[in-house]
Amino acid sequence: MPKEGDNSNDGNHDHGAVSLNIEKVSEMNSNTAKAKDKKKEENNKVVPFHKLFVTADSLDKLLMTLGTIGAVANGVSIPLMTILFGGLINAFGENSTDGKKVMSEVSKIALEFVYLACGAGVASFLQVSCWMCTGERQATRIRSLYLKTILRQDIGFFDSEASTGEVIGRMSGDTILIQEAMGEKVGKFIQFITTFLAGIIVAFIKGWKLTLVMLSMIPLLVVSGGSMAMIISKMSSRGQQAYAEAANIVEQTIGSIRMVASFTGEKKSIEGYDKSLAIAYKAITQQGLVAGVGLGSVLFIMFCGYALALWYGSRLILDGSYTGGDVINVIFAVLMGGMSLGQTSPSLNAFGAGRAAAYKMFETIDRKPEIDVFDKSGLVLEDIQGDIELKDVRFTYPARPDVQIFSGFSLEIPRGTTAALVGESGSGKSTVISLIERFYDPQAGEVLIDGINIKKFQLKWIRQKIGLVSQEPVLFATTIKENLLYGKDGATVEEIKAAAELANAAKFINKLPQGFDTMVGEHGTQLSGGQKQRIAIARAILKDPRILLLDEATSALDTESERVVQEALDRIMVNRTTVIVAHRLTTVRNADMIAVVQCGSIVEKVGCLIVAPTQMYCFAIAGGRLVQRIRSLTFSKVVYQEIGWFDDNENSSGAISARLSTDAATVRSLVGDALSLVVQNIATIIAGIVISFTANWLLALLILAIVPLLGLQGYMQVKFMNGFTADAKLVYEEASQVANDAVGSIRTVASFCAEDKVFFALSMAAVGISQSAGLSPDLAKAKSSINSVFKILDRASKIDANDESGTTLDNVKGDIEFQHVSFKYPTRPDVQIFRDLCLFVHSGKTVALVGESGSGKSTAIALLERFYDPDSGRIFLDGVEIRQLQLKWLRQQMGLVSQEPVLFNDTIRANIAYGKEGTVTDEQIIAAAEAANAHNFISSLPQGYNTTVGERGVQLSGGQKQRIAIARAVLKDPRILLLDEATSALDAESECIVQDALDSVMVNRSTIVIAHRLSTIKDADLIAVVKNGKIAEQGKHDDLLLKRNGAYASLVQLQKSST
Repeated sequence: MPKEGDNSNDGNHDHGAVSLNIEKVSEMNSNTAKAKDKKKEENNKVVPFHKLFVTADSLDKLLMTLGTIGAVANGVSIPLMTILFGGLINAFGENSTDGKKVMSEVSKIALEFVYLACGAGVASFLQVSCWMCTGERQATRIRSLYLKTILRQDIGFFDSEASTGEVIGRMSGDTILIQEAMGEKVGKFIQFITTFLAGIIVAFIKGWKLTLVMLSMIPLLVVSGGSMAMIISKMSSRGQQAYAEAANIVEQTIGSIRMVASFTGEKKSIEGYDKSLAIAYKAITQQGLVAGVGLGSVLFIMFCGYALALWYGSRLILDGSYTGGDVINVIFAVLMGGMSLGQTSPSLNAFGAGRAAAYKMFETIDRKPEIDVFDKSGLVLEDIQGDIELKDVRFTYPARPDVQIFSGFSLEIPRGTTAALVGESGSGKSTVISLIERFYDPQAGEVLIDGINIKKFQLKWIRQKIGLVSQEPVLFATTIKENLLYGKDGATVEEIKAAAELANAAKFINKLPQGFDTMVGEHGTQLSGGQKQRIAIARAILKDPRILLLDEATSALDTESERVVQEALDRIMVNRTTVIVAHRLTTVRNADMIAVVQCGSIVEKVGCLIVAPTQMYCFAIAGGRLVQRIRSLTFSKVVYQEIGWFDDNENSSGAISARLSTDAATVRSLVGDALSLVVQNIATIIAGIVISFTANWLLALLILAIVPLLGLQGYMQVKFMNGFTADAKLVYEEASQVANDAVGSIRTVASFCAEDKVFFALSMAAVGISQSAGLSPDLAKAKSSINSVFKILDRASKIDANDESGTTLDNVKGDIEFQHVSFKYPTRPDVQIFRDLCLFVHSGKTVALVGESGSGKSTAIALLERFYDPDSGRIFLDGVEIRQLQLKWLRQQMGLVSQEPVLFNDTIRANIAYGKEGTVTDEQIIAAAEAANAHNFISSLPQGYNTTVGERGVQLSGGQKQRIAIARAVLKDPRILLLDEATSALDAESECIVQDALDSVMVNRSTIVIAHRLSTIKDADLIAVVKNGKIAEQGKHDDLLLKRNGAYASLVQLQKSST
């Protein structure tokens, strides 16, 4: 096998190739400008206001009607009050010499005030309760409709148009904005507009001359207010897009927190998050400036009108045309109407933001997928026989139309037979499975089952006949039992246990304290790779399919588990058509047909203005800065929490993303909009009290006696609402996690036809949300959100990567020692992982950890990386306990390549560059890629290193992803190398080359290798067998083989017999 340096004839040739590659990378960087311009244009679009209400049902229409009646009645009450007030002035003026008559008239008017108060109270209740309830009901329906539409989309949609973070951001953040735009803000808007119109009508009735003079300012008011509303809508769209991008960063970071922590990438995640927040902040402040200037213009024009009215009114009184009461009535009616017009600003802001937020959601809702899982039309037979044929198939992925995967690909698999697809990583083997599952349709050619084009079958029915076990097992953040039920809804306990037995999963499940009710954690993080794979196999067994698709189904299992599971698979494969994708050729030797896929074809087939503008602008800045700081501080605090905190279901990526979106937005609406009016209203109250005490202190004291009653009413309302807000908040977070799991694992959801199940879970959550959140006003929501935010901000991380304290070593040799270590995972305190584990890794040596799946091998790496701290015992690096070392520095000394490669939804270049802090040159990236045998396949892509890998790397094959992960670790140039099944996903040829690359990288580095394939670690300096939480035996390969009944010799013998 030639070494890396043998690939070229001379150094100059290498240098020229690198230069060309750098030029190619630089050229591709300029191609993103057009895409950004297009995105900006998209961001400025809004939906018509009436379209927000398209989901309203008959009950909503009734609620909106009652709410509107209440709002109109509430709005009319103010102008009616001005009539009573005018009458009061006339009563004082006309009967100033007759005290008894004054008292009689005033008593009548006072009673009329009481009647008006009762009517206004009932109207206010109708207005607020009806609009809040219908707003939340309709927003919940939009949320459900959006998720249902997302789940029915073809897989190509997720490759290029939607990410999990964006979906969660829209479901949690944007629907809040939509709810505000169609909830209580509509009621308030109707109330204020009614007050304005009724005020004008009353003013005309009482004095049309004076009213006309005051209304001369109306055209100017309309122009300034309308302009403000239009510009606010555009600004709001930009902010929402930035928040969607921020939500995506949260989901990727929290969902891959171990990899982020290992590469000390917290700072990069925070910087990316802050960058998105800065864009949103800029949009918010611009929005506030526009709102401020607009409202300032409105108030300036209004008060100029009042000055004119006072002058002209005094002239009319002197002429005898009007009484003093009439003039006051007209001025107050127009004044109150005008003030109400000013109070519509928060509603207009909410309408603009809601219309902008709704655009993207409604665009998705209106999208008709090319492959619709909810389409009930199509052929449904009693059963299928299982004949599969791909005939002259041409195919490119929608996200990469320039890369031809298949060009005239044909393959025939008779019923009941087993066909194995082998070939290099990225040759198109997994694409065959995607086409059979109808995740995609070919651009030309046909995929036939029993001679019928797969497009003619009802999609859901045909998928129920196909069972899939993927290369990377996908589990949802729920119990083992619930994960298995995805295979067969309504399966009995006996069926579940039988499936687990067949997949060799029952043994380890029964050992868990909660058995089948054990929570697996987000993406199954509470289980080992082998345990996750066995649950995935049990799920497929439970489905009892006619066609079985196995994409590296046993790759993550240790030798013993693989043998037992392979036997189980062999049993269930009888009389089923089975397609196996494999790199390990020993696993397919018994196949009826082996097809070698290369370059997209079968090559071999064998058997076998001043004040008001400042007010709005400053509060917009305050609200914008507050939301930016809340999101940034909270996210910064979150990424530095210890890994154990993320194991808790409450702290999943979906829940965290929902908290960041919803909590910050709620607080912003309080500060940016509500607080602005609160301060304004407090200033009005104080000014009113000062004036009233100056005029008549006795009467002022009498009026103030009512204030404690108003305060008591407000306190009771807030206390009442807080309970509902907390309930709604909890359900929002649960709903977000369900959506996060569903969208992030859309292929698994589609494969198991679980769209209805996911949608039902969301619908149940939505009912809870609509019942609870509909009763929560802004203040209660904000208080609950503030509590949630400070709960995170006040929490001190038990293992804080941001803590700069601790020792750093000038020269790291790499001696590692585990000294009497005992450990249990925080979320599973009843399961003992390590019991008095002792292990020493000498500097520059390679130690291999072997043992059964779930024995704790990966836990050793997690403890060394300080993802967790041991319950007892200590771990040393060069004789210094790792808890005394600065955590960030410690992790920078280690390079981790995990069993399941974690890539971010970014370019290949950015994913490799993640391995090193600071500026990374193109030469360094290319060199790292070449060392990992990744450069050739990257260069063959049309966009090269600027190719976007898709969410969790879905645009690449497993082997390609793993090589990029290895390149990332190579670029880090660590002193200690941690390889957790680093070559498990590679084909034989790539594995050989990458193993050579790793061998050269491992020189003079302390290396811990975890492997199931014992052939890959026989040259290790030390092999340690982990069993029952301890090191059962350790030594060199040859020495351990001499122990006939030893644990290692047994494993080797077992692996030999299985091959």
